[in-house]
Amino acid sequence: MTRLAAGILIVGLTAGAAAPVMAQDAAVTKGRAVFEAQKCLMCHSVEDKGNKNKPLDGVGSTLKPEEIKKWITAPKDMKADTKMKAYPSLPAEDLDALVAYISSLKKKA
Repeated sequence: MTRLAAGILIVGLTAGAAAPVMAQDAAVTKGRAVFEAQKCLMCHSVEDKGNKNKPLDGVGSTLKPEEIKKWITAPKDMKADTKMKAYPSLPAEDLDALVAYISSLKKKA
């Protein structure tokens, strides 16, 4: 293999590995926008912004994405006496982005 071909292969593999990361970053960014548009900070806080009674900081370290999705779409299935409003009709793309954003809220070391 020539050096040029090896270099192209390495660049191609590196770019291919970066694509999922970039897609995830885009989903998190869109999810943050959905979070703001749905006025989630009225009931929850993130990084000391919003309602301090129900912080979401670190929730991505304790809940799996499918659990976060269930909390958004059918919160009473997660906790019968919750006061959280269900959002079952969010468009799938918005829901997936919102789950990506909330999943990104990891505990800080």
